[in-house]
Amino acid sequence: MTDTLTTRLAEFVKTQNIEVDPDFSLHHSGVHSVVNCVFSAQARFKTVVEPLLNRLHADLPDIPELTFSEFILRVDAVGSERYASDVLKNRQKLSGRLKVEVARDVADFFVRHRVQTTADFQCLDDDAAETLMLRDLAPEVRGIGPTLAHYLLWLMGREDHVKVDSMLIRLFSRLDDHPLRLGHEGDRQRVTRAIREVAMQLDTTPARLDNALWQHESRGGSLAS
Repeated sequence: MTDTLTTRLAEFVKTQNIEVDPDFSLHHSGVHSVVNCVFSAQARFKTVVEPLLNRLHADLPDIPELTFSEFILRVDAVGSERYASDVLKNRQKLSGRLKVEVARDVADFFVRHRVQTTADFQCLDDDAAETLMLRDLAPEVRGIGPTLAHYLLWLMGREDHVKVDSMLIRLFSRLDDHPLRLGHEGDRQRVTRAIREVAMQLDTTPARLDNALWQHESRGGSLAS
């Protein structure tokens, strides 16, 4: 039987005229995907993350050939403190550490698992990719939890995944009969399942619908009266 959350999401998308961004695109490089993921935690994308990614692009262009090793060498050459201050101009922290340190450790994680680029990651089969990202990453890198791991998975090209964060939990709590809880596995699975099913109805990917819903909510979207 179809979960009422799926039905309500389909109605919500229709009544709110939510459309997938035709210009939606992922980063060319894994480095930019990782930096996006880490710096998006507890930060506004438009005012914080987007300008930071532009500064990163000026130092390390977002091209498919950019490797995680190059990013590590660049950070290590000046030190994480100076790279945060002088290049990224952002000293935000995650789990008590500079976010650039977390990003560097994620890059090192990929290098140790023989992944240097997004193309390398996309060569992995589904099981290997999910195991690497959803089972192995968080225990090895302090600051990366399940939500960021799922987000990074689709930033790296697995668009069947959904980033269930506080923004989506807030939206789906309005759609459901009771508040959903961030970090509750059952609630995360319901949200993921609803987005996947509605994305299929719309002939798009879960990641793209996720992005459209997130953008709507971030603009202060609400249920139609």
